[in-house]
Amino acid sequence: MRPIHVVFAHRDPALTDVFVRSVQEEFHIVATANSLDEIRSSIARVRSPLAIVDLELVSFSDLGELCREFPATAFIGIHRLADDTMWSQCLSMGAVDCCLATDVPTILQASDRYVTIKQSQAFSAA
Repeated sequence: MRPIHVVFAHRDPALTDVFVRSVQEEFHIVATANSLDEIRSSIARVRSPLAIVDLELVSFSDLGELCREFPATAFIGIHRLADDTMWSQCLSMGAVDCCLATDVPTILQASDRYVTIKQSQAFSAA
């Protein structure tokens, strides 16, 4: 189990349930959100170092705002049709990765890689 708290935001509650069931053994806490305001409050409430955000729920500009508002949180954008263009746009907004929404192994790999990087950046900035 990764000893971190995660916020997972998706527009489809049924897919959210599937994702949470598939990763609940991997993370300490998985909080879910269905709107931009819920994402903000969930990240603040659980002090999440990782947020996985559906790009059909938030726009790229919203993602950029979240990345600026929560600089210690690693954001991974997900989309059912994620491609190189979306990946590039996510990174330009401050996210650390962009993955297919159904690619749980890649999302987990990104969480391992980028949460560690974000935590070390936050520690060195303090």
